[in-house]
Amino acid sequence: MLATFVLFCVLIGFAAAQGIKNENLHWRINGVRRMAYSFDPSYPQQARQTVMRGIERWNQVLGDCLPLQPKQPNDRDYVKVYSGGGCSSAVGKVGGAQLLSLETKGCTFRGVVIHEFLHAAGLIHTQKRPDRDNYITVHFQNIVDSWKSQFTKESSNDIGNFTAYDIYSIMHYAYKHPIWSINNQPGFTSKIPNVDYRKIGNGDDFTQSDALAIRRMYQCPERKFTTVNNSNNRDHGNEDRKPIVCSNE
Repeated sequence: MLATFVLFCVLIGFAAAQGIKNENLHWRINGVRRMAYSFDPSYPQQARQTVMRGIERWNQVLGDCLPLQPKQPNDRDYVKVYSGGGCSSAVGKVGGAQLLSLETKGCTFRGVVIHEFLHAAGLIHTQKRPDRDNYITVHFQNIVDSWKSQFTKESSNDIGNFTAYDIYSIMHYAYKHPIWSINNQPGFTSKIPNVDYRKIGNGDDFTQSDALAIRRMYQCPERKFTTVNNSNNRDHGNEDRKPIVCSNE
């Protein structure tokens, strides 16, 4: 059985596809599908503005299904954004003031904001899916020991697959990263032909399957949305953005 509560983007509870199946961990506040959020009082105003770009994009894509809304006085369950050690979130609703770290140095890009809020909504990393061996080959010998858990498959008893494997998902890690790659060697290679490795783990917007996973998990009507051209819609300073990676224990 999986742990019931773990930070740093590790699964809690049980899941379906890339999302938690246990409805007790789904976001409903007073019976309404919504996620409430607030900022820690110490969170800088400039960083809040960049985080809000990610929240605004979320509501454009998923506002009719699972809107992100400012915390109201009577909201007991909410996500509290603060500047912790890196970028991290619990997976699914855990109750009370749920911490979501978006460190002001490196975590306030739109793609990272969307990634971490998708964790809070209940999605896990794509490369941990039980069917991932059909699509990628993981090279554990090239991964730092303390990061290997980020590439360990979840059990099919806990995870089901109701969306196709999406190697370009905003929830997928890049094939290598200076934090966890040994000697800059790839952590995995793709079995999918004609993959553009530069795009894996570098998205700054939802893919259609990212949004579909949330819609199916929360039983919302399915619909597509207009995707955003990354090169024309980068946050200020996004040219220095590194591939998305969650903080590790």
